[in-house]
Amino acid sequence: MEIFPPRSQLTLYGYSHYFKLFQKLYLKGRLPKVLLLNGEKGSGKATFIYHYVNWLLSEGEKHQYSDDDYKINEKNSSYKLVQNNIHPNFFLLDRFSEDENIKIDQVRNLLKFLNKTTYYKNIKIVLIDNAEFLNKNASNAMLKALEEPNNNTFFFIINSNSSRLLSTIKSRCIEFRI
Repeated sequence: MEIFPPRSQLTLYGYSHYFKLFQKLYLKGRLPKVLLLNGEKGSGKATFIYHYVNWLLSEGEKHQYSDDDYKINEKNSSYKLVQNNIHPNFFLLDRFSEDENIKIDQVRNLLKFLNKTTYYKNIKIVLIDNAEFLNKNASNAMLKALEEPNNNTFFFIINSNSSRLLSTIKSRCIEFRI
């Protein structure tokens, strides 16, 4: 059996309740700008967020996200752009390898992304995966962006070890325990 990374999972299992909740919040204009998803490593948090991001970005596109059966169409252009890490409205902040932390230079690239205008749809999405591996300098550099996100910017922070994440970051988030 082949195991696919979260960004390549085309079907979402077991998160329909959260998905519907996040959809309703977004459609009503009440989705928090900074969401922290806490839970065990391997529980599907990243897969869920990649599906939600595809739903947000692919609306109105050919082969858009199917929220009836929680599937990403692999022909969808937003899916392809996110897969290749070149979507102009999406930024991924994650470790380069299992034995590294997330460094301040990566956060500086995020800050540059946040200062650019959106390509289309007037939405920016930032996914911070493995947030417990932000080093101290990277965490501190990110605080201002989390404190005052633009109206069209949403941060999804995935964390598997709450004790390693700075309390100043946690205080700027709405937390969901998965």
